[in-house]
Amino acid sequence: MALYRSRRGETSGQGAGAEFAASGARPSGFKLWVAAHPILAYLLLAYALSWAYWVPLALGDRNVEQGVGWPTQMPGLLGPAIAAGVVTTVALGRAGLARLWSRLTRWRVGWWWLAVVVVLAAGGVGVALGGGADSGGDLTRYNGISDSLGALATVALVFVVNGIGEETGWRGFLADDLLRRHSLTATSLLVASAWAPWHLPLFFLQGTFEEFSAAGIVGWTLGLTAGSVVLTWLYRGSGASILLVAVWHTAFNFTSATTAAEGAPAAITSTLVMVGAIAVVIADRRKSRPS
Repeated sequence: MALYRSRRGETSGQGAGAEFAASGARPSGFKLWVAAHPILAYLLLAYALSWAYWVPLALGDRNVEQGVGWPTQMPGLLGPAIAAGVVTTVALGRAGLARLWSRLTRWRVGWWWLAVVVVLAAGGVGVALGGGADSGGDLTRYNGISDSLGALATVALVFVVNGIGEETGWRGFLADDLLRRHSLTATSLLVASAWAPWHLPLFFLQGTFEEFSAAGIVGWTLGLTAGSVVLTWLYRGSGASILLVAVWHTAFNFTSATTAAEGAPAAITSTLVMVGAIAVVIADRRKSRPS
């Protein structure tokens, strides 16, 4: 697909290897390998960082629960962001890191912010149809975070660790690189194929994952793939705003993964995302057809 330009003139989708070659720098050894294989380097490091924290907890028969602060899966969610920062710095230095930061702080994205409002509204409708939460705390009762932290602090923590922690890597680095060579649909599927297995230790650690049946795992995988399509669409359309997709990701989690979201809210928001993903794929296929 053709490259697109952001509001600040940055060519999003410019891969780390291509950027490094264009810079005229003369790397050697490890830096040369990372610059030549940025995606592989990113995936290896993202998995290593997250799994190094999650796997010992899983092997220790720990169980992450809603509203309980320990054990917690949260630190492992920072793996993708750290990996993106490290690989970008090694391959592209401060200039590349500055470009990554500019995508992370890009908030002027116009009407694209409505996508966040839509997912929050869907969750609100679901809570209403489901009879409402038992208490206000249920709306922000999250896996691996103590209830004593408070609602606002919980939202802020989820945004930084879960939203920024994941989206800086999966969209801000991986999808950004893949969009340079692939269509939106292909990029979304490729990211999902790496993003889904990354969660594997959580199926032995987090209570909500352990409860999945075989059909539930299939449904979760389809939902994650649909989420990858919508998030990639938002990322590309907003001119490569990591901030937007991180906020959307956070909003979706609170409308599908809290105590209040059990049942109708999760079903409504998940269905909405799947329908949206289908619409995006259809539009992408039509756009890619020769006239």
